[in-house]
Amino acid sequence: MTMTVLTGINWNVTFSIFFIVLIASIAVYSWAVPQGNKRWWGLALLLSVLVLVALQPVSELVRMLLLDAASFVAVALVWGQSLLAAKAAKTYLWLLILAVLCVGAGLYLAGILGGAALTQPGIVQTRLVVGLLIVGFAIKFALFPLYFWLPNVAKTTSPMTTVLIVGILDIAEFVELASLRLTIPWVFDGYKILWLILALISMFGGALMALAQRDLKRMLAFSTIDDMGYLLLGVLIGSSMGFTGAMIGALCHALFKVMLFGSVGIAEKGSGGPITLDNRGLSSRFPISGAAFIIGALGIIGIPPLFGFVGRWRLYLAGIQYGGIGLGLAMAGASALTIIYYVRAIHKVWLGPQQEDAPVTQKEPKIAVTVLIVLIAAALVLGLFPGFVFRQV
Repeated sequence: MTMTVLTGINWNVTFSIFFIVLIASIAVYSWAVPQGNKRWWGLALLLSVLVLVALQPVSELVRMLLLDAASFVAVALVWGQSLLAAKAAKTYLWLLILAVLCVGAGLYLAGILGGAALTQPGIVQTRLVVGLLIVGFAIKFALFPLYFWLPNVAKTTSPMTTVLIVGILDIAEFVELASLRLTIPWVFDGYKILWLILALISMFGGALMALAQRDLKRMLAFSTIDDMGYLLLGVLIGSSMGFTGAMIGALCHALFKVMLFGSVGIAEKGSGGPITLDNRGLSSRFPISGAAFIIGALGIIGIPPLFGFVGRWRLYLAGIQYGGIGLGLAMAGASALTIIYYVRAIHKVWLGPQQEDAPVTQKEPKIAVTVLIVLIAAALVLGLFPGFVFRQV
């Protein structure tokens, strides 16, 4: 069975179109708010092309090679940003090598890459496959507790560099994991407790760590870990409702991360430094960016009528159907923590009176805020009419 058969939606086409729009938005934004030199543009283009090709109907081996190549391009993107970014890139590189080896070995032992029949092997080999895939994908998605590379990458690189990694590359990797859920279900069905623990500790751990941050880009990095926990849970459940919620949630994650990091990037450029909880009243100086950050936060939490609600409520329903009221309450608890750290950032950083000693700032670049306005409109329209983004079989 494929995801298309299970959900009635052609996800390859959906993600391809959605990513093309987002990549174009990132490019226009980056022209107005520079993210790097010509080398950055070349690497960003290469990463985008590799991801888009990987989303097409290709073999599992080709898809894995394309996404692994895109991951190493992402390391090069980070490496060229600054001396601090180069240090973060080294950590990213070594962990990525480990992740690639784990996933590759796991898929080979599972028969995906070796040409063997896709039947469950013996108990020892099965456990080895499960362990390798859990470790490999946990590193790739920066899930708790193997998140070490992501926060420093987010803090030391330009906002759109991080978005290309967590909003484009990681989501494409997530689609690969979702496909494996149906191709080799025994990796998940017999070991659901391990995947469930990984999802839950990522939801709670990411949210708690986000609460501990003062730098907004680090906070958004940990919010990514939090959000990926929900998506993993939907795939683990394996029902049509769970898969649909996870896939829509992945699209929302990509859309709202562009808005959130894009807002912070404009404020950083205008203020001449990083944005932390010590900043005050940024909406008075950057009104469109403030609105985009607020809407992006509400969308990723799943507040109606924004697009995020379309996926999040499906994940809640699937979670309750799968784990009863206990799992539903756990998801609600993690969401409450998410609301707290986003509300804190909105209240402290964006709303309220402007700092008296605030530096003289540049105005919001018209082209960049136009991109944010278009994405705000898209989040609202897709929330009200989600059928626009889905191509039915």
